[in-house]
Amino acid sequence: MAAAGGVNGRARQNGVVTAPTDDPLTVSAPELDPTALQAALKASWGLEGELTAVHGERDRNFRVDTPDGRYLLKVHNPADGADVLDLQYSALRHIRAVAPDVPVPGVVPTRDGQRSVALTGLDGRRSLGWVMTWLEGRHCEPGELGPEHLRGWGQTSARLGQALRGFVHPAASYPIAWDIRRLPQLRPWLTAVDPARQPAVRAVLDRFEQRVTPALLTVRAQVVHNDLAPTNVLVDDTLTVTGVTDFGDMTHTALICDLAVATADVLSGRDDRLELAPEVVAGYVATTPMEPQEIALLADLMAGRYAASVLITAWRTQQLGWAPKIDDEAYDQLEAMLAVGLDVLSARLTTAGTSGGTTTRRRRSTAELLQARSRVMGAQELSYAEPVHLVAGRELFLEGADGQRYLDAYNNVAVLGHSHPGVVEAVCAQLATLNTNTRYLQDAPVELATALLATLPDRFDRVLLVNSGSEANDLAWRIARHATRASGGIATSFAYHGVTEATFAFSPEGWGDAPGPAHIRLVDPPSASPAGVTSAVESLQSAGHGVAAMLVDGLFTSDGIRGPAHAWTAAAAAAVHAAGGLYVADEVQAGHGRTGADLWSFRAGDVPADLVTLGKPMGNGYPVAAVCGPAELLDPFIADTDYFSTFGGGTAACAAALAVLRTLEEEHIVARVAAVGARLLAALRDVTRDDPRIGDVRGWGLAVAVDLVDPVTGRPDPGTTRAILTGMRDRGVLVGSTGPDRATMKIRPPLLFGDDHAALLLDALDSTLRAGR
Repeated sequence: MAAAGGVNGRARQNGVVTAPTDDPLTVSAPELDPTALQAALKASWGLEGELTAVHGERDRNFRVDTPDGRYLLKVHNPADGADVLDLQYSALRHIRAVAPDVPVPGVVPTRDGQRSVALTGLDGRRSLGWVMTWLEGRHCEPGELGPEHLRGWGQTSARLGQALRGFVHPAASYPIAWDIRRLPQLRPWLTAVDPARQPAVRAVLDRFEQRVTPALLTVRAQVVHNDLAPTNVLVDDTLTVTGVTDFGDMTHTALICDLAVATADVLSGRDDRLELAPEVVAGYVATTPMEPQEIALLADLMAGRYAASVLITAWRTQQLGWAPKIDDEAYDQLEAMLAVGLDVLSARLTTAGTSGGTTTRRRRSTAELLQARSRVMGAQELSYAEPVHLVAGRELFLEGADGQRYLDAYNNVAVLGHSHPGVVEAVCAQLATLNTNTRYLQDAPVELATALLATLPDRFDRVLLVNSGSEANDLAWRIARHATRASGGIATSFAYHGVTEATFAFSPEGWGDAPGPAHIRLVDPPSASPAGVTSAVESLQSAGHGVAAMLVDGLFTSDGIRGPAHAWTAAAAAAVHAAGGLYVADEVQAGHGRTGADLWSFRAGDVPADLVTLGKPMGNGYPVAAVCGPAELLDPFIADTDYFSTFGGGTAACAAALAVLRTLEEEHIVARVAAVGARLLAALRDVTRDDPRIGDVRGWGLAVAVDLVDPVTGRPDPGTTRAILTGMRDRGVLVGSTGPDRATMKIRPPLLFGDDHAALLLDALDSTLRAGR
């Protein structure tokens, strides 16, 4: 922004930053005689060579090609005095001394050891000129930098800030309009702004004065570059930074302001600016960790940078007749930030700013990571033959190491989308305050248990907090055995209920060809008759096991997504109860609004469940789960077993779960799921109607199944299913497979999935089906 800033705006009237009479934007660039310049170069520096004009808005810059190499001749605007050059010279000398790896130019002294010489232009005005070492590189274009390059940009900003940490100079304390810290002083210029733009700028000013200005008094401050924009940075063909130029906006201000400028400016002009801002921040904090109170200001300071651009441009246009046109892009950026919400953006940036910059470590190639994974994790399954190597996730999208963005239409854990700001903010704030166990009296577990019980039938009045769905189902099984003194269990024929020894017995999905446990009976899921449950009960009783519990996922997800099946589940519960057993509603996959019918699938069918287990989406990715039930079942179990879980009900986990419940309610997610799910199901049936490879298309809310069959035999076709999943992956959409034959495409996205996301999925599916014909 040096063209609209630099040392301009250093005068003040009535406490407001104003342009003095020698504002560089009111003073034209020097008019120079090339012959006179060559003579001055030879006389003062002993340099002879060809002069080529290069970019400069308020100064005149020339590349000097000599037999000994290239140099830069910079002839400053006549408004720049000796104090300006001394500030820049001193800063450059300091940086090169303390951080020689930071690529900044050096000042080449004259033959008699002077830094600069006075040059007279064609119009008689005098300007100061100096020669600097030449930095190779070019300016990058908007959108050219990928996530890795943006992290490198952030690192460069941090390294430059570290290099300037011990630097002081009297001229650095002069007020300048481009110091974001001084944004409120620009309020009088609001009248010069287009009336249509004034409300947005005023909103930023009001919020800044109330929330940011007081906080800036408490954070670190130093001299900073204050203008790490693409026009002031050089890169090579690999987009690695090779040079930092233009120190005209240096000032002493809050350190976090420097990061705000670097982030705001490098992303200007990009449609994906808000999604990529955390990359710059992550790169910065990998080198210079930021304090929580600093990162909390970053979104507001970025908005302040854009607001200042609008204000300064409008005021100068009004007062001086012209100004560099930087306000349109700045206003577009500002509108985008306000549309999302500064608090939401602040939470996103807080995640990157408090991560310790782990994303900036050297990233292993996919081949290297595969080899390392195999070495330490063995042959655990990956979703694709050519694995998806992920490095980040935000909202409904995941980012691959190769820069590919994927629409996530598969992962039900991130029920509110990846890196949801409400959950991130809640967890970070709680971790920074207190995170301990439930044997200490604290609010969070009580608040969470109360909130959960408020969503359940009145007969439920106890909650036990654990860490995962497997642990919840394991605990429910223990409670059932304690209450009934029986040992027999019932599950559907391809169910999944967990990975512990007890719950694996209820998970035939993972048994393979091994025989099932003697105490477990399997029943076919809907649309088979629920009479199979009665037969299973009789078999367990005749074997002497009795019936302790039946575990039921109301969606029958692993069985191929067979819900809703209200009559089936009601009949199953009746048969289990008649045998003295408990009906456990496993809401790990079906709950938290997935069906769109209710927060919990068993409530949608009014099933008289005895215990309810929760997990997966409960913390939007933060490990937390629960068993809910009546006191008559849970209290005796606790008394007899002294039950306790160290991490179950941890304070931060509770904060995550509360944030999820709060968001589901405030944003009316369940109703949204019902509407979007119905439209998605109808559209899927329409897209696949004439394809002989498609069998049944069914779903409940945002859990949708598409059966793939052999067109000739009509039998399930897992090979075609895998091919379609891969084809959709190649088109940027992730879905999964389910069912006994793995021949059912499973669509199970985060619940913020909307019609725009559905359009992307449908287009990818349609293209994949057409390509496979």
